[in-house]
Amino acid sequence: MKNPNYPKEIIVGKIIGARGIKGQLKIRSESDNPNRFTTNTEILIDNKKYTINKVNSDEKKQLIYINITNINDRNSADKIVGELIKVPISSLPKLKDKNTYYYFQIIGLDVLDELNTKIGKVINIMPNVNNDNYIIKTFDNKEIIIPSKSEWIKKIDICNNVISIVLPKYI
Repeated sequence: MKNPNYPKEIIVGKIIGARGIKGQLKIRSESDNPNRFTTNTEILIDNKKYTINKVNSDEKKQLIYINITNINDRNSADKIVGELIKVPISSLPKLKDKNTYYYFQIIGLDVLDELNTKIGKVINIMPNVNNDNYIIKTFDNKEIIIPSKSEWIKKIDICNNVISIVLPKYI
């Protein structure tokens, strides 16, 4: 069963400007996939489908410039500056390791303690160099931060929308 909190699309970038007279879009990528913006890739902008025709990148400025179908001039490009670029969840690559998850799969899961008592929900994830940290909001409105390491996370059950953890002693 899929988590009902799953989005149908995921944000992969934002249009931050227009460049030139042919409607080229300046993009700030929000994706960790280096091949996210490639020629012939379908994207969604304001719930409309577009296909990327051309891609240039400025690695120094960490920007991507794209040309897309039906945006052929500066005026058309200027109208969509500020819009988010999304792709359907179905276009995400399958994860190689069965114990890895996309953030959207973890955020929203119910959190159970060692006694199988529901204590709250995962509300956010803080990336860290060695491991991510899950931010849990408890039912009494406290926030707990748990490292995503095996000594703290005992089981992630995406099908049943739960994550089982060991509570820190200081709580």
